[in-house]
Amino acid sequence: MRDKCMEYVVIYEKGDSSYGAYVPDLPGCFAIGETLEETQTLIQEAIEFHIEGLQEDGDDVPQPSLNLPIQYDIPNLGIHKVVENYVHNDDPALFSCKDAAGHLYLVTAGENDQDKTWLRVEISNERFNLIRSGGIDLRNAFTDNENGYLVRMKVPHDAPTQSSPEVIHPDEIPEDLLPFPGERLGLKTETLPALNSPEELASSKNREILNLTLNFLGVFRTEAPIDSLGKILTGFQKVINRIGMNRSDFNLKKKSEDIRNPFGISMLEVGAGSFDIRFASTELVDLFKSSNLGDAIDEFLKLFNAGSDQVKLKPLIEQFGPKIAKDYINFLKPLSESVVDTRFTWTSPHPKLGGTAQLSNSQMVKIIDILEKIQEETSVTIKIHGTLVGLSLRSKLFEIETTDENFYEKDYFKGKITDEAINTESIRNATLSQTYIAEIQGFVEIGETKDENNIKFRLLSLSQ
Repeated sequence: MRDKCMEYVVIYEKGDSSYGAYVPDLPGCFAIGETLEETQTLIQEAIEFHIEGLQEDGDDVPQPSLNLPIQYDIPNLGIHKVVENYVHNDDPALFSCKDAAGHLYLVTAGENDQDKTWLRVEISNERFNLIRSGGIDLRNAFTDNENGYLVRMKVPHDAPTQSSPEVIHPDEIPEDLLPFPGERLGLKTETLPALNSPEELASSKNREILNLTLNFLGVFRTEAPIDSLGKILTGFQKVINRIGMNRSDFNLKKKSEDIRNPFGISMLEVGAGSFDIRFASTELVDLFKSSNLGDAIDEFLKLFNAGSDQVKLKPLIEQFGPKIAKDYINFLKPLSESVVDTRFTWTSPHPKLGGTAQLSNSQMVKIIDILEKIQEETSVTIKIHGTLVGLSLRSKLFEIETTDENFYEKDYFKGKITDEAINTESIRNATLSQTYIAEIQGFVEIGETKDENNIKFRLLSLSQ
């Protein structure tokens, strides 16, 4: 239903303290909200409700007039093929069109008892995309146009041949021909080219290919707000790193031999979809068409596909260690605050690997709530190889330096020694700067607010 709703033209109006929206093709279908984003959501729901009501009553559902295959013969200006109809069978009419030379125009037409008047303004492709997506309101499309002038054609009813095109300035436009202030279109608009086949790219480059499709709130062009996008991409790489390094079959020795991130992701290109980003693995796949990143993505898609199903989600979180919940939350929060939904599509050079995963905004919000609760109750025991750099039997404190947890830099585990462990011979006789296998319990210590929660550690045992 969502895709069908998007075929209808939506007109947005800005009031003193709110926004309104209505659908010319569906009389009586309107919505009012405090913000443009809220109004965009409400009008989509209103369209669905309106159509369902018509169907239940046995009435015909009006077809969208957006792409009616019609043309206008504007007197003295020639045949104009309609690109899109925005106000159909209304006065004034409003549509975009092209002339025989392929020039793009926005046209409004009004009629009274004496004459019919056409008002035509030439627009570039870039401005056309802004107008149809709501980036420029309809009145400004005429009054603040690119050329500084418009063409008006007034055709008297009683003498249609006695008319000629007239060039006028924006301040000469009759008020009754202009849209109301604040009226905007709200149409999905591709300002980027579609991406090429990921299968061909994966095969030719011998790399894992990942597509991320983001449907941003309140953005009707294939563009993305950089502040949200930066947080999303950084959070995604951290989740992939955490998953990859906590896989049981990941080769830890490789980390000391190669300073590159084995789970590195490079951005190749962006394209149209909603907003599509294409990534590729930094490293090539091996002779068996597998890679460290491919293994991590495979696990990530399982996590993403678990959605807000707590039964599926909780064991996956526990599988990848105590820090994965926090990393996953940090990734999902900017997503939930800025997108309607998102989808991952993985294409691998290996013919049997690949997959997709998708989450809606409501699912993301539920997952964050579940993860925050899991953080509060989860306690995970891990074993690490590290150097003992701090030990106080009196204060029952320890500090171990290790490279097990993070590929990029040294990591420190510090916290309390348990009462059971403090009296063991291995801990009482432990020597600083020596390497040990430490059994450590990680848990979340709850602060006064959720932002003050911290992961704490307890030392359970030391061995060599």
